[in-house]
Amino acid sequence: MEKLLEQLLHRWEQTFDDLQTLPVYKTQVKTTRYSEGSRYNLEKFDWAFFPGDGPMLDRNDDLNKESLYEYGFNVGGLPCYVTFNHNYNGVTWEGFYRYSDDLVEYVEFCVNTGVPSALTRMEFKEGRKISLQRLMVNGRAGVYSISQLPKEEIINKIRNDEGAFISTVTRYEYGTEGKIERASSIHISPGIGKFTSYDEYTYDQNQVLEAVRRFFEDGTNHLTYARPLEHIDSETLTDSLARELAKSICEKLARQVNELPIALLELSYQYAYNYIPYLICQSEEEVAVKLAGKENVFVNDYSNLLDVETKPFERLFAQLEQMMEAEDDWELGRTMLRKTAGLLTKSKLFGRLQVTENFAVYAIDWSIEGHSDADFEVILIECGVEMEVIKLWKQGGMLPLAT
Repeated sequence: MEKLLEQLLHRWEQTFDDLQTLPVYKTQVKTTRYSEGSRYNLEKFDWAFFPGDGPMLDRNDDLNKESLYEYGFNVGGLPCYVTFNHNYNGVTWEGFYRYSDDLVEYVEFCVNTGVPSALTRMEFKEGRKISLQRLMVNGRAGVYSISQLPKEEIINKIRNDEGAFISTVTRYEYGTEGKIERASSIHISPGIGKFTSYDEYTYDQNQVLEAVRRFFEDGTNHLTYARPLEHIDSETLTDSLARELAKSICEKLARQVNELPIALLELSYQYAYNYIPYLICQSEEEVAVKLAGKENVFVNDYSNLLDVETKPFERLFAQLEQMMEAEDDWELGRTMLRKTAGLLTKSKLFGRLQVTENFAVYAIDWSIEGHSDADFEVILIECGVEMEVIKLWKQGGMLPLAT
């Protein structure tokens, strides 16, 4: 596995020179189509089918320009070229797909900086995929530029930056039925470092993939794939998952919270990364102490986080992750958590625990939202907090008074 990882990094270094070949792949384009968000994840490629994972249109007139992707298809109908940009920052990315019998690659560049921003490689043997190598430069390579430093210095700078790469290499193992039974991986993630995992695949009696479960070094595991439910839309799925998550949260609080009544409950999550929230619970007394000390009631030290038992809703959660990835819509996770908070706020934890009269639950990722009073107020309302309660909080000093 370490050898595959080093091979991936070496290949990434080589792709600096591939920027000059982009025009070749543009000339292969026979048809062009558009989407809101990325499509054609190489991890799902096989020689029989390459799913687009979402709608593609012949025109881009009605699409959101902030998330517009343009795909070019070759004479065989396979994607060969893609481009997208960040309108506000004026940054553009371009990529190409390269196909051969034993290897398929996706190479992407930040055009403004000349640095390869992403690389995915799928290796085949006798028609079977045997390994996957995937790498993305953190920030999609927008902060490095070969116009400012020589290529060799940029490569060394990025490789020596512990937070630069998000990468995974995976080796697949097949069973007697010719189906994947196990996949072993090594990962590099900013802030976490290097770690390993393995996936176990299960099939039904007709050899249709039923589930994939991932196991980590620390002994934890979770479902990463569950066979999609038929005829379920995003609203129904987020509603169902919110109900199950709310129940699991109440069970956790009932077992572990002793300081009552509860005044506030924060569901802390990371947008587009982790929608299983950590719980930060504050009692009426804790809130009163903060107010007396003129502290921000909603700022926590995160030293007493509670996690949630995921087993009761893991299949629904796997379905949500698959839907978010397929539709490239990470708002669905945020929507689900807002619904969860709303259920808990309005039901006052389903009456399971003693709460204050103005008790509230809110779901938030402080790194990207809630940075202004107005923004935080919108979040509270989406989480079921009544305007009358918000007014009382302002009068009591929990929230700044409107100016």
